[in-house]
Amino acid sequence: MALLLFWIRVAIRRVLDLSKPYILFALCVIIFIGAFVYALINGYININLDIKTIYIIVSLIILFSLVNSFRNYNLLPILIRYSKSIYPNKIIIKRYFLKQALANNLLLIIFNIIAFYAITKFSVNCIHIFILLGATVFSIILSLIIMRIKIKSLNKKYSEISNRKLVVNPLIKSAIYDYLSSDFLISLVLCVIIFVFIIINIVRDINSIYELKDRSTFFIMLTIVFSIGIAGIIGSIPNINWKFQAIISPNSFKYYLKRTFLFLFGFFGWFILLFIIFGSIINIMLTIKYLYCIFVLLFIAVNISLTITNMMIKTFTMAIIIFLTMWVSTLPIGFMPILLFPVIITFIKAKNEYREWSLL
Repeated sequence: MALLLFWIRVAIRRVLDLSKPYILFALCVIIFIGAFVYALINGYININLDIKTIYIIVSLIILFSLVNSFRNYNLLPILIRYSKSIYPNKIIIKRYFLKQALANNLLLIIFNIIAFYAITKFSVNCIHIFILLGATVFSIILSLIIMRIKIKSLNKKYSEISNRKLVVNPLIKSAIYDYLSSDFLISLVLCVIIFVFIIINIVRDINSIYELKDRSTFFIMLTIVFSIGIAGIIGSIPNINWKFQAIISPNSFKYYLKRTFLFLFGFFGWFILLFIIFGSIINIMLTIKYLYCIFVLLFIAVNISLTITNMMIKTFTMAIIIFLTMWVSTLPIGFMPILLFPVIITFIKAKNEYREWSLL
């Protein structure tokens, strides 16, 4: 009877674990993807993809999967979990990296299913199918190689004591360690790609600059691109060593705010400078207007990142604020002070909650 009660208690605990937000989110994503693929295969959804578009999307997905492979993977819990198994550490690490490589390329595999359906539907040359299969296998192998090379280089770095040390400001070094996460790198790369693509198209056709003179479309697009980039900071804040910051080196809210802003300006200062240069050529008034929107979104993103709200709620809130900011930007300039209200609200919330990171 005691054994039965024990297993019932374990089963209840496992069911309660399923109520965690990230597990529910993962299940919802799996169900949505499965329903989408099923509807696509059975003809309930029609997607027209040409070969050029498929190759562009596949190239971007491969780029993101490779960037994601540069993450720092903590192998110690895995080795501890399988410490009593019959397998040596090398086999355990290889299997773990193989699973991670498949996980990094899961989006590529799903998109290839959709691409195969589009290729066979329109009777395109089947050689494209083999090219996509080869690209998928190549991406998985390259992702695996990147992870293996990185862990070997880290092991070599930690095992050898070097007398030559690069003197780096501790504040800059700690900020890079704390904020430079894989989520931030992916959003930064995506921001750079879209921004360069937009600028190249404009420079290629000089006459389009004069066509954009009285239109705000160009400024809205660049503001959204910037918003995508700075949204990556939301996933970086949990990486801060909050226990150390709270016990060994306690700091004020002003310190974290200033530190986060300096980190973002270090990576996105070039974006703001180019935005001012190109915007001034097109329309100086719209440049000032949307530069104001950019700084508003920057303040809001930093404030939201320092709150202790669930990650999905933060992302959803940021998306809504970006949408409302773009809508307000289309109104007369007298409505622009409205954007200060979310800045003030998120600032107060962040100031009241930032200390609770050390309690998580």
